[in-house]
Amino acid sequence: MRRRYYQLVASLPALPDFRRARLLPLSRLRLEERLSLLHADDWKDLTRAQSLLSWHRQPVSRTTGEFLAMYDEVVARNVNPELMNMVEFRMNARTVMVALRQRRQGKAAPSGRWGTGSYTRIIESRWAEPEFGLGAVFAWIPEAQSFLEQGDAMELEKLLMGQTWKKLSEISDAHPFGFEQVFAFAYKWDIVHRWLSYDSEKARDRFEELISEVTSDHQNLFA
Repeated sequence: MRRRYYQLVASLPALPDFRRARLLPLSRLRLEERLSLLHADDWKDLTRAQSLLSWHRQPVSRTTGEFLAMYDEVVARNVNPELMNMVEFRMNARTVMVALRQRRQGKAAPSGRWGTGSYTRIIESRWAEPEFGLGAVFAWIPEAQSFLEQGDAMELEKLLMGQTWKKLSEISDAHPFGFEQVFAFAYKWDIVHRWLSYDSEKARDRFEELISEVTSDHQNLFA
């Protein structure tokens, strides 16, 4: 049974597109207060998925194995289908970015459990092809590869955020007043918050950090 959150959704302000945002219309504290109105099961599912996917919650020290364990926990929960759809969407994008980074570094096709989803075996078998044979599925690969080659971390992150933003909009538009619209708002809030942080006085330091994240071996699943 799908729960409806009329009062909660009505209390959420409109979010500007992150690429044009100048400020957040809602503080983190106020957002968390709104999310506390979710049913306990929905709140738990959202919290697990946010820990896995939110841009600001991934410590550099987290290993690929730990990250995959978090993913397995979300899958095992059998969460809301659209939330799981979002998880798979983001994880597929990260898997593609892992492959692009490793190939850029001259590595051979990976094996074992190096990513998630149904595209890992395709990527392995079509390693030498420019887009791993997935250009029709992930039309953004050429652009992402170009930014990766240039070391342009800001544009790469904006591209990936833009793909996620579009997906979230599709989900929320299809499910007015449902849990889907609530979690889409929460993820969009996270994107706006992350993007606005790049405009701070420490923007240059963050840029260097992004370059390190994009080009290093350490965080295989944190593209």
